[in-house]
Amino acid sequence: MSNSYTDLTGQRFGKLVAIQKVKPHITSGGAYITMWECKCDCGNITTVSMQKLKTGHTQSCGCNKKNCKGGSFKDLTGKRFGRLTVIKYLQENEREKKRKCWLCRCDCGNVKTYSADKIISGSTHSCGCEMIERIGRLNRKYIYSCKRLYGVYAAMKERCCNSKNEEYHNYGARGIIVCQEWLESFDNFAEWSFANGYNKNAPRGQCTLDRINNDKGYSPDNCRWITNKENCNNMRKNVLIEYNGNTYTMSQLANELSIPYRYFSSRYARGKTIERILDDYTAYK
Repeated sequence: MSNSYTDLTGQRFGKLVAIQKVKPHITSGGAYITMWECKCDCGNITTVSMQKLKTGHTQSCGCNKKNCKGGSFKDLTGKRFGRLTVIKYLQENEREKKRKCWLCRCDCGNVKTYSADKIISGSTHSCGCEMIERIGRLNRKYIYSCKRLYGVYAAMKERCCNSKNEEYHNYGARGIIVCQEWLESFDNFAEWSFANGYNKNAPRGQCTLDRINNDKGYSPDNCRWITNKENCNNMRKNVLIEYNGNTYTMSQLANELSIPYRYFSSRYARGKTIERILDDYTAYK
């Protein structure tokens, strides 16, 4: 037995009391998860991972969820979140066993189902009507026709101007800004986009906003619409390789030489020359 073993026998975690350690659960990735058989105060026997017991993630066999007045269940009926008013709790289905779902009515009259975490966190506070109205206020010429493009516009401003955005350190903190012309008006950004290759009907990943110079900000003279693959080739972290007088990213060169990217990158990282990689791959095939 390893020194890291922790005996939970007899310890209480919410309504659960650990009885004995049982066969570990093995994930699809091959990781071992320590499991404990536990007895709930309601009498049920259940198996829970040690991590969920110790962190407090699981504190009952599931009976808490069935009893609106008990345990960790929080009754949201009648409460208001933004434009949403909670009507009633819905039993979890097989697809979303771990999510507490609530039926909500929006001020506009729409009735939809949302998970508790989205409602409480504030990430969802309307049925979508608020976003449509916001786009309508900002768009005069493009009203209701460019929701997808507005999403790109809003994300661009967020990562450059909002220090709480998770991507801010790669943009605003580096001095990447949005030009005043676009910052003041979505119409200006939309007009430039449609005049410079934006296709609102393009499949996802086939029309993305890219900065030509990654050290400069978002402006008409430094932006273009390209495919997601081309965008990836323009990332700062890309390794640039000189070969036969041309400069390639690793992905581009592997494609040029008709060598699988993983095969090429793993050998290049070990210091092998392009010629040696080519010879090895020819022999391998």
